[in-house]
Amino acid sequence: MDLRRTRLLPDTHAHLGDEAFAGDRDDVIRRASRVGVRRVLAVGSDLESSRAAVACASRYDDVYAAVGLHPHEAGRFPDEAAEIEALLDQPKVVAVGEIGIDRGRENWSVDVQTLAFHEQLAWAQARNLPVSIHNRNADADVLSALENFSVVAVLHCFSSSAAFATQALEAGCMLSFAGNLTFPKANSLREVARSVPAECLLIESDAPVLAPQPWRGQRNEPARVPAVCETLAEVRALDVETVANDVWKTAERVFRWGAA
Repeated sequence: MDLRRTRLLPDTHAHLGDEAFAGDRDDVIRRASRVGVRRVLAVGSDLESSRAAVACASRYDDVYAAVGLHPHEAGRFPDEAAEIEALLDQPKVVAVGEIGIDRGRENWSVDVQTLAFHEQLAWAQARNLPVSIHNRNADADVLSALENFSVVAVLHCFSSSAAFATQALEAGCMLSFAGNLTFPKANSLREVARSVPAECLLIESDAPVLAPQPWRGQRNEPARVPAVCETLAEVRALDVETVANDVWKTAERVFRWGAA
């Protein structure tokens, strides 16, 4: 696998503030840069991790931040909302996320999750920011919520059906693919990825989880995003450089983080 073939690549969803990177975060960023990953969106899931994402963006030139409250933490919204919202005014914060609805692991009721989701969508709309959305078994809930807001929505780690992909694209969503696209049994997901318009296509690591083949099961990091790009190129019958250019341009347009 010749990762050097790629040029500039984005990683549009990585939990860089995670403790998994506490011992070698500088090296993780250097490795990403060496393989062409020159923009990384560090994503928050609660107040602490959102602060960590902002700190990463401050420390590293190639890193930008998203802040938000994950649906698994939705019950903490009344206590953490004001401080998370204040982080949106920090330099290099370019998105709200990771937010959404999770019906697969309901730490909190869907009503509680939906309230937090709607409030954070309102933050994004007020600031003209995109959102990074977590959606597990909640396709209809997510689209219903988005109908009420004028935001650019990125469906992170897309893993839903082809039918939902069509609905999401018609609603103006971006689809972001992660390491699970490379898994041997992910044929249906690869079929979805084959036909996503280039202007709606993104890639991500979701680090430190979801490492692509051949690193599956290991700690993931942004330097492995090129493997996702290569798989996309294969299923779309395009060269790697074309797909790299497509996802780079889409990420630039969505996150407005400027030239590398």
